[in-house]
Amino acid sequence: MSGFIGIVCGLKSEAAAVRASMQAGGLDETKVKIGVSGANAARAEEIAQEFLDAGASAIVSAGLCGGLDPALHTGDVILGERVVSAQGDIVIADKRLSAAADKFGPRHVAIFGSDEIVDSVEKKQALFRRYAAETVDMESHGAARAAAKAEIPFIAIRVVADGHDRALPKAALRAVTPSGGVNVINVLVDCIKAPQQFEQIFALGRDSGEATDVLRRDFGDFLGAFLLALDL
Repeated sequence: MSGFIGIVCGLKSEAAAVRASMQAGGLDETKVKIGVSGANAARAEEIAQEFLDAGASAIVSAGLCGGLDPALHTGDVILGERVVSAQGDIVIADKRLSAAADKFGPRHVAIFGSDEIVDSVEKKQALFRRYAAETVDMESHGAARAAAKAEIPFIAIRVVADGHDRALPKAALRAVTPSGGVNVINVLVDCIKAPQQFEQIFALGRDSGEATDVLRRDFGDFLGAFLLALDL
């Protein structure tokens, strides 16, 4: 298969939202491949490389992200104008894809690609100050690296879930499985050990659910515009 867009998501729930948005928009699913990295940058890079080896015309990072900028709120749709990481990577969004996305009004931001979960407000503030990045996720930098090496168009379209002032409870740190699912047992065990986390987990779930709903509603519009821009 050649001439398609490779989409890299961190979680199965994000991939499901992307598929649902494609189907709602009546898009040609043969022009898209979706991979799930399990919120792991190295795996995201591998998936993107597999897509490139199969003839992908572009790589898109899609899913949720954390907010670092106080001006961003749960449900805000962002376009990663650049992706930066602690390793010094800087990948700029493809201009053609960026122009195609702009008709839907996403906010242009810098994404910090983290190799570990950013679980505290203090860590978010530090990243915002040091890297001038407005959002953070754990796979965009991996996917971006593969695309940049191959000189293939890249862009990230994401929705803010947890805002700049929301810390993640410890129960969330072991929640994601390597395949991108949710380990409910781990979450429950950690919450039982520290019951005060139940309220935090529910709040995080509410924010993630709201952001996933926005991804499901809006992503198909962006993808349709990308397919047209790439003449696929």
